[in-house]
Amino acid sequence: MPNEIINSYGLFDAPVRAREKERVTLTQTDIERQLEAGAFLMSREEAIAAGFLNPLEEPDAVIVDIAREEA
Repeated sequence: MPNEIINSYGLFDAPVRAREKERVTLTQTDIERQLEAGAFLMSREEAIAAGFLNPLEEPDAVIVDIAREEA
């Protein structure tokens, strides 16, 4: 079939993750707004125990820089 869609990512159609982590800058107000909207914090160990993370693979993650807000 000439129009057949091929698996362009490889085994199990999973994309290869970039080794470089994206940098995201947040302010204290940004963090507080996300917490008020229902976000939560937990350690890696807590996330593994709760089943949110697989201990055998590296999850997609970013490096967060906290910006100081000008008064």
